[in-house]
Amino acid sequence: MKKISALFLSMLLFGMMACSDDESTPIIEEEEEEETPAEPTQDNMFGEVSGVWEAGSTYTITGDVIIPEGESLTIEEGVTIIIDGDGRQGSSPEIQLYGSLYCYGSEDNRILFTVPQGLRTSANTFAGLWGGISATETVKDLVLEYVDIEYAGAPGEAGNPIVQEGEISEGEPRYAIYMQDDGLTSNFIMWHSRIAYSKDDAIRLNGAKTLIAHSVFELNGETGGEAVNTKSGTVGDFCFNLIYGSATNGLKVANSKGRTPQADNYFYNNTIVSSGWRRTQAGRGGSLNYENGSRGQCFNNMVVNSRYGLRMVPPDDQPDLANTDWGHQYYYGDEEIIVEEFYPSNGTIGREGGQPIPTSDVAGGVHENDPMFVNYTLGTFDIDAAREGSTVGRMPEDANFHLQEGSLALTGGKTDFEPRYASYEVNGKVYETPKPSGFFGAFGAQ
Repeated sequence: MKKISALFLSMLLFGMMACSDDESTPIIEEEEEEETPAEPTQDNMFGEVSGVWEAGSTYTITGDVIIPEGESLTIEEGVTIIIDGDGRQGSSPEIQLYGSLYCYGSEDNRILFTVPQGLRTSANTFAGLWGGISATETVKDLVLEYVDIEYAGAPGEAGNPIVQEGEISEGEPRYAIYMQDDGLTSNFIMWHSRIAYSKDDAIRLNGAKTLIAHSVFELNGETGGEAVNTKSGTVGDFCFNLIYGSATNGLKVANSKGRTPQADNYFYNNTIVSSGWRRTQAGRGGSLNYENGSRGQCFNNMVVNSRYGLRMVPPDDQPDLANTDWGHQYYYGDEEIIVEEFYPSNGTIGREGGQPIPTSDVAGGVHENDPMFVNYTLGTFDIDAAREGSTVGRMPEDANFHLQEGSLALTGGKTDFEPRYASYEVNGKVYETPKPSGFFGAFGAQ
């Protein structure tokens, strides 16, 4: 009996050990707590926004900000918006506009879109540190009053509207302002504002009822890009603006992209200085450009030390010449190569088979017709320096492009035409379009 019992106990113990090997002790895993998504704050702004950003406040944008369709964001005077970007894909936020954006700064209390203080350097002039403002087809209004926008142009990403709409490809620079509209249902107003240091175009408009007046564009485009580049569906007035050191043109219009109505741009009383030199493509770059079925009026502009004067593009890409009028341009050049291209060799004005040079233009030889700016030195323009984006100089802080007493440019402008629109009414405010002035350029006597 003892032997049987011992044998039985041995078998029982063996069975228990086998069972233990087959069925290991279960491990109970602790459930991980889900992280609560961060809520946007003034110091960490991202996601959908609307309402009002109150006067004098500061906002730091750390991710894409989205203004939804049918809603609006109003930014009051004195607000500073810091976009925390580094110029790389995935870490260079933008503002996506599906509704309306109203930026109401004042002369003494402007609104600023910029990057962190330590990045506001000459070395970052064309770094393209954030994505800019991108308005889609559902946009209603985009208004910039007394606003400064700096350092935009980071490379496009797959989720950006500008990439999804096919305007640019992934990796290409975004624009400081991009706006798309079909059928002239939206309004773009830029009033006493400034866009500086964009890697490509400062403004690209694929349609919108547009007024850009009393504004400044400085160093837009590293090796290509305009201050203002408009396509079909864009109709309006572009007047009394200063454009300094644009890579390609100051103002360019083309009736491309197939939208309605026909592109109809009035360019008058603008001052364009040292523009067109950084465009690497031969035959491109300059000051004022009409092409591809566009139309408009072009008078009283001053073009100084720029690569080309007003260009009417030849066939097969020429503008709607039957409905385009021009004349009364004022040209000045420090070098023979500049003077030779007051009437571009790749354009039609003054060229064989093209249009005659308007007798109302002021265009002489090297150093002739100095406009006599109040404070900006002419006579020593360096073309090689202007071509080199890495070392190109910024506009002097004390530059003053008003005209001194005795300047030939104080008279001779054309005044017997009306703006494209007498006024623009947006969000309950009326902007009276400036009438053309008898002086050339954006500024008369001080």
